[in-house]
Amino acid sequence: MTNPMEDLETGRGGDAALRRPSARRWLTAGLVVALLAAIAVHLSRERDELLDLSRVSTTVLLAAAGCQLAAQLLWNAAMLLPLRTFMARLGYWELFMVRTGGFVAGYLVPVASLAVRMGYLKVRGLGYAQTAWATAVSNVLALFAGGLLAVLALGGLWVVAGSLSLSVVGLTAAVLALGIAGVVVLWYLPRLAGHPRLGRWPRLSRLSGFTTSRGTLGWVLALLLARHGFNFFTFGLLFQSLSPVPLGVLSGGFVYAITSPVRVLIITPGNLGVNEWLVAAVANTLSVDLTTGLVVALVFRAVSLAGQGVGVVIGAAWLALRGGSDRPAA
Repeated sequence: MTNPMEDLETGRGGDAALRRPSARRWLTAGLVVALLAAIAVHLSRERDELLDLSRVSTTVLLAAAGCQLAAQLLWNAAMLLPLRTFMARLGYWELFMVRTGGFVAGYLVPVASLAVRMGYLKVRGLGYAQTAWATAVSNVLALFAGGLLAVLALGGLWVVAGSLSLSVVGLTAAVLALGIAGVVVLWYLPRLAGHPRLGRWPRLSRLSGFTTSRGTLGWVLALLLARHGFNFFTFGLLFQSLSPVPLGVLSGGFVYAITSPVRVLIITPGNLGVNEWLVAAVANTLSVDLTTGLVVALVFRAVSLAGQGVGVVIGAAWLALRGGSDRPAA
């Protein structure tokens, strides 16, 4: 059995993930195949409902792709700030390109996105533990921001629709509680790690050097709220366009806010199948049929990939103009 903190410090938690032909990899691959096959079977039985795709106009798709480009740029900025706590000379587009490489690799191995980023930054001189901590900061605040957005959306739905089911309220409370718990651990763990009584556990006590300033946390949270806002609007547009009984943007966006935690927890490569079925299940609690939920999730994945691709083109052009580097001056 391995020690998680030792894995962070030695890199075994990242590098080995790309090399280890474990039973877990076969299990996740089998899960992806099963989930995608289930989607294909379900959609094949609901061919008439697939005609709803024709209601999605080019304008809606372009607007959704534009929102996803903005969301990707904001997500990159939110991940950059904690990393610059440890490495001041890290370029915005440099990180975007590395993250995109990890994003593509993540469709092969679930943890490859982090492993690629850790490996690259290790070459730049940043330790595995620092990269993992900075990643944890952005992910935990993403959970919290998603919870806040879910509560706001729930309040809006209550004003518009009146009474809501207990399952919807319970899901919202669970997402917010998860985000709050993460923020509490994030804030107090480094401070508790510095306690003299924990000195006998060197790996734990080293976390005392990983504190993040309130200013940085505030900016990261603001960026993540904006990122969630663009994703919220994208979901709202798609549900409004694809649902046989058009939903408001608020209802569609609420589905995104409630399912945002699963985009932090990677279960299968690219979370293929997992995101789609979870979105469909949550949408079903709002009386949306499973087919519409699945189609919205699939279209959302497509426009997200399009937004990422446009970001790569912009980043490549910017780096070319800057001579291949956008690192801040020393």
